[in-house]
Amino acid sequence: MKNSLRILSIGFVLTFALIFVSAQAKKNEPVNDERYEELGTRVGNEIEKLVNRLARVISRYDVDEGFFDDDTLSSKRKRRTVSTDLESESNTFTYEGDKTVNESETVDGNIVVKGGDLTVFGKIDGDVLVVGGTLFVKDGGRITGNARIISGDVIREDGGKIDGYVDKTRSTTAGYREDRKKFTQPSTRFDPPWLMESHALENFIFRYNRVEGLFLGLGSEKRYYWDGRKKFNSFGSIGWGLKSHTWRYNLGVARQFPLRNSDGDELLEIGVEGYNLTDSKDQWIIGVHENTAAALLIHEDFRDYFERRGYSAHVGYYTRQDYINGEFKVALLADRYESMANRAEWALFGGEKVFRVNPAIDAGVMRSVLTAVGFSTVSKTMFGQEGWNILGSMEFTDKNLGGDFHFGQYIVDFRRYQPVSTYDNFNIRVRAGTAEGTLPPQKRFEIGGLSTLHAFPFKSEVGNRMLLMNAEYILNGDFLNDIEFWPSWLMRRINIILMTDAGLTREAPSTASWNEGFKGITWSEFKTDIGVGVANRSGSFKIAVVWRTDVKEPARFIFRFNRPF
Repeated sequence: MKNSLRILSIGFVLTFALIFVSAQAKKNEPVNDERYEELGTRVGNEIEKLVNRLARVISRYDVDEGFFDDDTLSSKRKRRTVSTDLESESNTFTYEGDKTVNESETVDGNIVVKGGDLTVFGKIDGDVLVVGGTLFVKDGGRITGNARIISGDVIREDGGKIDGYVDKTRSTTAGYREDRKKFTQPSTRFDPPWLMESHALENFIFRYNRVEGLFLGLGSEKRYYWDGRKKFNSFGSIGWGLKSHTWRYNLGVARQFPLRNSDGDELLEIGVEGYNLTDSKDQWIIGVHENTAAALLIHEDFRDYFERRGYSAHVGYYTRQDYINGEFKVALLADRYESMANRAEWALFGGEKVFRVNPAIDAGVMRSVLTAVGFSTVSKTMFGQEGWNILGSMEFTDKNLGGDFHFGQYIVDFRRYQPVSTYDNFNIRVRAGTAEGTLPPQKRFEIGGLSTLHAFPFKSEVGNRMLLMNAEYILNGDFLNDIEFWPSWLMRRINIILMTDAGLTREAPSTASWNEGFKGITWSEFKTDIGVGVANRSGSFKIAVVWRTDVKEPARFIFRFNRPF
């Protein structure tokens, strides 16, 4: 039975891989099935009617409606007749943040995008207004009306068409900036998936965990001045833990050099930072907001903590070009590590549960060199996320640098998000880690439980070598629309998710080099599980059950409101 389940899990992974390869091979083939177009039109019309009724009320006083008056509308729009009042109300669609019009999509109306980029692969049968962002018209994309860009830019590929005029201005009398302060600096955004939490700060900081209790603070996120408007950038935070009775803070200053070109934005940066942080190596497992909710509501804290205080200096290169975000950074760190003990036990629910004991670490001074490289093409589409996300890091430390530790740690993380068709998505992650020297507890690899091996005990597998693979297949319930007698509306908002995990850790001698310790690996050594549940299209909200394939155990329940990877 165990072998059968293991074979089933392996087959599940291989099936996912075949789906992915097939999707890539068919990506450029023409789609002749009229069902997709018909479905997209029908669903799109229903969504647009609802959203735009709300958008008209919300943006009634801050949308530059003068842009869409009779003098500026394209002649084609002027000649259009409207058969119902609802259609009349739905000819202007307003979005906050980035918006993409996909290849097979036609928008029958005007589009307003505020504080984000508009990317057009398909067709907009109307006019366009972009405030505080860039208009990208891709090869094959078309705007039949006029385009106006305020405090932004236009990038039009060969084959991209704008039938009307193009107007670029630096300000607006409509008062977007005055009424919506969050759009005052739209060009300072850079938010790749690997961005450090201490750099992506909110103005008001609220978190709860077992070593600080309730933590309240103020913060200012790091900004990236791609246009050179400011030469120096400062960021930081300060806050107080009500149970730890300790101030935590960080303050950074960076000198930035813009390297703009015709394809996108580039930035060179030199910076320093000082800090006294409650830190964790588990940020890749669960975000701070989801962990706070778990600690407060169900008496579960899925992070382990340590105190890290010191300073760092870095040189960084950042780029954002169309859908591509990239980063290369080298940093020198001088840190002192200390263990932290449990200070809080309260939770709203959870009965007699208690928090896990926060594990001790190896305290001491660590002087290290950290190199990180990140590359992402991930974008959101109407069918879910799509693209690659690749991250690698190397950290070296040596007692000759003045610290108490001697090791080298290497981590790579590959992720692919692949819409397969109108109905389904396939997502996969491969993460690996290795080391040289003696890794202290705060640097060792731990998998098991949340976001790793879901059916296994939390952090049950520990070592200085790690391999982890996660795959999920998300099927939209609307595929039942192809069954004529089935009432498809019952499943339209429900997505079925199939998932599987496989991972292992090993303990290699401290004298082994980084590429040793992986020989002779077989599938029988991997810990594997399979699961099924329901989720939204992106997989960020999920309810599922998972089973181990090596032993017979009751299924484990999963509830998430952020993506596991």
